[in-house]
Amino acid sequence: MQRISLVDETFDINFTLEYKLSIQLSLDGFSFSILDQIQNKVIYLYHQELFDAEPEFLLKRIKAIYDESDLLDLPFKKTRIIIVAPNRTSLVPVDFFQKENSADYLKATLQPADKKSAQSSLIPGAECVAVFEIAEIILQFLKEKHPTAEIVSNLSIAYQFENTTQSLLRVTIYKKHIVLTAIDQDGLKFHNCFFYEGEQDMLYYILGSVKNLSFEPEKVILDGIVNKHETIFHRLRQYFHQVEIAENPEGIHFSYLIEKLPDARFINLFNSLT
Repeated sequence: MQRISLVDETFDINFTLEYKLSIQLSLDGFSFSILDQIQNKVIYLYHQELFDAEPEFLLKRIKAIYDESDLLDLPFKKTRIIIVAPNRTSLVPVDFFQKENSADYLKATLQPADKKSAQSSLIPGAECVAVFEIAEIILQFLKEKHPTAEIVSNLSIAYQFENTTQSLLRVTIYKKHIVLTAIDQDGLKFHNCFFYEGEQDMLYYILGSVKNLSFEPEKVILDGIVNKHETIFHRLRQYFHQVEIAENPEGIHFSYLIEKLPDARFINLFNSLT
């Protein structure tokens, strides 16, 4: 399984109380990144690929990551945990949302899953709340390890960085799923997740979703396991005038090690540090 561990030489394990920690549990793995708030610099990135599996096996793999090093057991100035579960997420308008009914919202839109906990987080500016599922045993483990951490949906991070006067489509590519989010000047218009088996599937879902929108996006932004050398990037340029790969946030600096990453899969993780 693929593993990434990039550590800037300025990282000091004795100064974690000056650091901000962001952890991400996604469809493709477990990742975390550390921001040195004094330097305003991302100095640590770790990623371990995890296969979709039963919660008990997944928890075993996550525990193994924590056992490898005592770093994640240390206190940080601030900790945020991001859950990426587009295939187990529903959007509820703020005006109708009641936290105690979170599980019912999921039951209305998704096939109920055993031993899962319904969590929620506001999507800033979208007038929606993301209600998402996470295995109870994994949630309990993360809360025990990080009792003061904020636990949010990735949408709560991604959407606030899409304030734009342009209409756009954001395409996030995971190993087996593609996530599409359409936004115009009035806010969030479309969000869905599709399972794909190849590039042709991706193109089909992207073009099909755009066809059903009330507008054609002026810009398409790609993130996830994608870069400018991927065929899907060039295929989309045949259909859309403006196609870009998402870039790291401008408000912080990055270790030279992290700047050399070959794709855009950690953009949301880095955005959570700002």
